[in-house]
Amino acid sequence: MQALIITCWGYATVVFWIVLLAPSLVMMIRKQISRCVAHTEIPAEWPLVSVIVPAKDEAETIEVTLNSLLASDYPRLEIIAVNDRSADETGPIMERVAAEAAQDEKASMQVIHIEELPSDWMGKSHAMHQAAQCANGELLLFTDGDIIFTPHAISSAVRIFLHKQLDHLCLLPQLARGGLIEMAFITFFGFLLTGGTFLWLVPTRWTLGYIGIGAFNLVRTSVYQAVGGFETIKLDVLDDIKLGKLIKYHHYRQDFYLGIEELKVRWQPSAWGVITGVEKNSFASFHYSIIRVTLATLAFILFFLAPFIVPFLFPLPQTIGFLISVVLLHLCYAAIAVLFSSGLRVTPFLFFASLALAFAIWRSAWITLKNGGVRWRDTIYPLDVLKKNLY
Repeated sequence: MQALIITCWGYATVVFWIVLLAPSLVMMIRKQISRCVAHTEIPAEWPLVSVIVPAKDEAETIEVTLNSLLASDYPRLEIIAVNDRSADETGPIMERVAAEAAQDEKASMQVIHIEELPSDWMGKSHAMHQAAQCANGELLLFTDGDIIFTPHAISSAVRIFLHKQLDHLCLLPQLARGGLIEMAFITFFGFLLTGGTFLWLVPTRWTLGYIGIGAFNLVRTSVYQAVGGFETIKLDVLDDIKLGKLIKYHHYRQDFYLGIEELKVRWQPSAWGVITGVEKNSFASFHYSIIRVTLATLAFILFFLAPFIVPFLFPLPQTIGFLISVVLLHLCYAAIAVLFSSGLRVTPFLFFASLALAFAIWRSAWITLKNGGVRWRDTIYPLDVLKKNLY
């Protein structure tokens, strides 16, 4: 009886990962925007795009981001940079870049300075909300202050957007290369994104298949206004993802593409930075519930850790399914590493990266509960308030 249970468990694990990973991975391989844009037409009239760039204490990266946007080949671009209560040189840098852009007659650029945060808003959501109210574009592009755009990134995205008659389009960026362990950790987040968000369901009408990417959320202004924009999710930590959920819930058309040749980001500056960088979002993704985190951990043990451990405890004929799972997991991890430009060098670190993520999630839960809320960029958001405002 024990042998039968172990054998069935092993093959069930294989089926679990094939169902979870294969459809999304195939779709990611097919949906590289640099390949797909060739099958679209150049619009007779380009819509005005308002690019909204919120930044708080981003002095190290904001100038490169803004200059990459100003170098865009998109013919009708409005850039709105938002200095959200920065204590460093972010604001002055924005003003200087805007002044230089005006002298060179580049794309229209304006700077908004926010001095105070209302008590009923998250900082970034409030910054994007304020900018959206000033925007004139038919399309709104929400991005981050550390993203580097290629000159054709926005024009390629808009061509896809118009060709497919979308209301919301996300691009997944390339990860700028860092240390080996850092890249292994980040690749595992891509691994979870592939399996955990049901990417193949995003273009469908199923409302639970949704996506939002902070690096590139392109949405029709009319749709953004119709769903209530960030005011609807103003105290939700996962602002980018929840914007996607909000749009999909109202049955608007949504899709995603890989923008690995169009966008680049250095997500975190080190391996430990990856762990601390998810401190704000990890526990929030489980609705601040220890029960949910515990159930997710149990599933992680049963379907991820078990294939690496069980073959050492039982005879080979009983554990073939687990061994197939290990090979399958490494192949998928390697494919994701190649897609996101991490390189095959990270493949052997899959198991270690998975443990690091589990630690990061429980660390996020412990810190959030200990602090009675989420502390982010020198602002504390009480836990009871965040729970009441989950979308």
